Amino acid sequence: MSFYTRIKDKIIEKNIKEKLEKERVSYGVDVNVRCINGHVTLYGIVDNLSEKNHAQKIAESVEGVKKVENNITIAIDSKITDKDIKQGVLRNLQNSKFHEEIGELGADVTDGTVTLYGKINNAQQEIESISQAAQAMGVKSVISKLELNKEHKIDDVSLVNLVVQKLSRYDLSLPDLVITANNGTVTLSGYVNNLKEKELANEAAQSVNGVKKVINHIKIREKS
Repeated sequence: MSFYTRIKDKIIEKNIKEKLEKERVSYGVDVNVRCINGHVTLYGIVDNLSEKNHAQKIAESVEGVKKVENNITIAIDSKITDKDIKQGVLRNLQNSKFHEEIGELGADVTDGTVTLYGKINNAQQEIESISQAAQAMGVKSVISKLELNKEHKIDDVSLVNLVVQKLSRYDLSLPDLVITANNGTVTLSGYVNNLKEKELANEAAQSVNGVKKVINHIKIREKS
């Protein structure tokens, strides 16, 4: 490994560590970072799955990172049972910002693995439900068996039209975007000006009722 490459890796490690510390002090204390040729490994201990996933997203957002291997361990109190975890998950789901829209969701827990089931209206509600479940103490992983409400299952052409209508409300260059749908899965491609616009398009599509999943292939325009 060249001296220059090692310096770049050290800078990446430093930037990830700083972002972790900024997001939450305990990340900086309990999560360690190693980078070799742009490949980052995270290891250490956090309190729940949500923190583990968030640490990975932070690392992936740092410039120069090619790949992230998440070896973070979730600290699990041996006194916490699957029943305790289920109660925590259901409590969190009731606090979801979409609880009134989708009503009660169900959850099964086996050895810390949570399976969610019930009906949702769009991808955003599924993502939020998974996020809420992941924040419960003792959760190791979350499996979604959430399904779209039948009333929101529509044909692909109509779904694309709804997504286009939603995106048109934002300051995005619609002629430069290509939107397709296949059985509730929407694929976005084309070009936007920056990462913020890419994320905005993604979130807008996810919020459309009838969208089960969004695949985002949008590229950011190179500045001339």
